[in-house]
Amino acid sequence: MLCCITLLTTVHAQNKVLVNMAPVDGLEITPDNILSFQVQSSMSRSSNTLFKGSIIYKNSNLRINFEFTYNLQPGMNIIPAGSISPRYTYSSTGLKELFETYKKLPQGIYEYCVTVRPDYQQSEIGVEDYTECVYHKSEDIFLINLLDPENDAKIYEYNPMLSWTVNYPFASELKYRIRVAEIKKGQNTVTAITRNNPVYDDKNLMQTSIIYPVYGKPLVKDQPYAWTVDAYYKGILLGGAEPWKFTIIEDSLLVGIPTNQSYYEFAASDIKGTLYAVDTLKLKYRSFDNADTLSFVIRDESDKEVKYKKSEQALSPGLNYIDLPFETTTSLKHQKKYKISIKNKQGKGFEVPFTYIRSIYLKNQTQK
Repeated sequence: MLCCITLLTTVHAQNKVLVNMAPVDGLEITPDNILSFQVQSSMSRSSNTLFKGSIIYKNSNLRINFEFTYNLQPGMNIIPAGSISPRYTYSSTGLKELFETYKKLPQGIYEYCVTVRPDYQQSEIGVEDYTECVYHKSEDIFLINLLDPENDAKIYEYNPMLSWTVNYPFASELKYRIRVAEIKKGQNTVTAITRNNPVYDDKNLMQTSIIYPVYGKPLVKDQPYAWTVDAYYKGILLGGAEPWKFTIIEDSLLVGIPTNQSYYEFAASDIKGTLYAVDTLKLKYRSFDNADTLSFVIRDESDKEVKYKKSEQALSPGLNYIDLPFETTTSLKHQKKYKISIKNKQGKGFEVPFTYIRSIYLKNQTQK
């Protein structure tokens, strides 16, 4: 026992330098805090010391290296913020821009190590390296969020609009990958996305929404699906959204809605029942003015205005047939209620409530 204690004491005494990584353990490493570690020196004098650091990602070629020199003093050493400019090297230009310009690291598990070498210029002394490492998992699940369909949504669309939002200040520089996978019995959304082959997988998307494409594997009624989106900066994974779930159910209300809609003369009568806009709202209006116009404003059920590029329509004397297409020009949602406010040149106003229908879902309903 005495021999073991003596041996441990001797080994500890030989550790002239201890690197304390506790101040950075658990932190998301940035250029501002990367040097926040501490170094304890038991040497009786100052030492011109070489510092080397590395951030190495597991199962990846991503890495950041740095080095600098510092006059290590006896006792506890804290690197003064802003007093040192390390020399960095990066595995890629994209990683350099991501870390230095945007102060972000990619998603994944990485090892951050710091090595110090006192008296590194005096090789005749027999210099020794002292190294300490910490592990960290970088995962920005709160910077990219799914929007629609909502989590655990029951939807009628066989080609739903999938949309998300990002909170990165450099969102315009990003590209996205979207995945949809079946959820098998006993699985949650994370397991389904991780283990199952996706029924739809698309990469390098620039926009933050996409309609489930016709070339994707057809979605099945009553089959739950998980979906998620990952964000990339120049091919480097930044993070992914928490997977959400949706299920397609049958919509019996679509039966009987004709795809060939008639024009509705809104100024001459009140709406009886429900007015449908199947891709396009069809209106007719009789004008008695050679220079008459109609202006349009669309609002949703919460009275929030919906952006629409066609805000005005020039008229001819007599009966005018007006087509207001919505499928590719607005963010109207299938089977949601809206109202359009219409005003003529003389200031007379009309309000027309309608329900928006995407014709592709009528086709799917007919085919079942």
